[in-house]
Amino acid sequence: MNQHLPTPNVAPITCPCCNQPIAVPSFEHVADAYRLTPTERRILEAIWKGRGFPVSTERIFDSIYRDDPDGGPAPNEMYRAFKVRLSRLRDKLEGTGIGVKNEGYRRGYRLVLGEK
Repeated sequence: MNQHLPTPNVAPITCPCCNQPIAVPSFEHVADAYRLTPTERRILEAIWKGRGFPVSTERIFDSIYRDDPDGGPAPNEMYRAFKVRLSRLRDKLEGTGIGVKNEGYRRGYRLVLGEK
């Protein structure tokens, strides 16, 4: 899953191998550079795959709970936990030029690059 997206105005990330700036970071570069937790990684991964188009909350939940044989907790608890984790993810990405925007009621979330 080495997806690259053009990223104008994104804070530079340094390659862990060669210590050079990465002009167009992949999802993996971003997740590693900002030390995302496993759940934050799954949220951002699902939204990153949307390539700037809205991704439904249900698709994000599927990503978060893909290894859970029961499919995760009850929907209300799932949504509450998601909102907390999304808030923490947004805090980690603040000022980087990488963001997650809410597209409105029942429209999902989308990846935004280049806005600081």
